[in-house]
Amino acid sequence: MIMGADVTHPASDFKGTKQSIAAVVGSMDPKASQYKCEIRFQDSAQNEEMIHSMEEVTMKLLKEFLTRVKRKPDRLIFYRDGVSEGQFLIVLNKELSAIRSACAKLEEGYKPAITFIVAQKRHKTRLFPAVPNTGTGRNQNVKPGTAVDHTITHPTEFSFFLASHEGIQGTTKPTSYHLLWDDANMMPDDIIKMTYYLCHVYARCERSVSYPAPTYY
Repeated sequence: MIMGADVTHPASDFKGTKQSIAAVVGSMDPKASQYKCEIRFQDSAQNEEMIHSMEEVTMKLLKEFLTRVKRKPDRLIFYRDGVSEGQFLIVLNKELSAIRSACAKLEEGYKPAITFIVAQKRHKTRLFPAVPNTGTGRNQNVKPGTAVDHTITHPTEFSFFLASHEGIQGTTKPTSYHLLWDDANMMPDDIIKMTYYLCHVYARCERSVSYPAPTYY
């Protein structure tokens, strides 16, 4: 099951008065094109990124998957949006343990492999064609599907930049991905390919988008 999660915060004028909204989705079919969404209000007293009801939400998504597919997922691939580098460990520890707890409550001894990936758009990195006049479109952007996983990425942990969409206006802004946890021992190229393919299944667009569909939903 492929999952996506994000937290939307109120404007700074309403912090402390309006609640943040957390949304978590999970794929419900083998092609990862149909998703069920669970939405929860966060505690208004603190506008933090961590999703407090992750265990409850994961349990509901797993039960719905079991009802539709007639089996439990062997692996969970989790795309997390909106997390800054300073929050990586906090979010990973809290939300990964919540997902593990939900799996254990669903059935004793149930421990699917979990892959936890953070997607970020708030960065200053841009990609350009190495050879002039070989880009696409009038702005000569890099071709959709361009991935960079060395030199400008994290020195010790697996991370990569992926420009999955065609830049229609201005310079293409790639999405930065950071692998925080992987029980399944996926190959780096497989993670990049899977991420790129998921950018093509967003229902509201006929072309590839800049984010994987689970994080968009």
